[in-house]
Amino acid sequence: MHTPEGTYLAWLDCRQAGIPGNDPHGFFLQQARVALNNGLDFGADGAGFVRLNFACPKARLMQALERMRDALQALPSTHSA
Repeated sequence: MHTPEGTYLAWLDCRQAGIPGNDPHGFFLQQARVALNNGLDFGADGAGFVRLNFACPKARLMQALERMRDALQALPSTHSA
């Protein structure tokens, strides 16, 4: 037996992230190769949200978060310099 590394879920609000089509589930799956729960699976109020399961080894979680960060940083900027 080993000590679990995590047993938590996090709701990520992606509504202001500039993700095309306001589809964070599809975006992260295709652009970051990270599978998350689609907020819409939990009702209409879940639009623009994804649920991240932290119950995994720390190295896997960090890799997923880095991929998500990189995918977001690759989005075209909507801000003027």
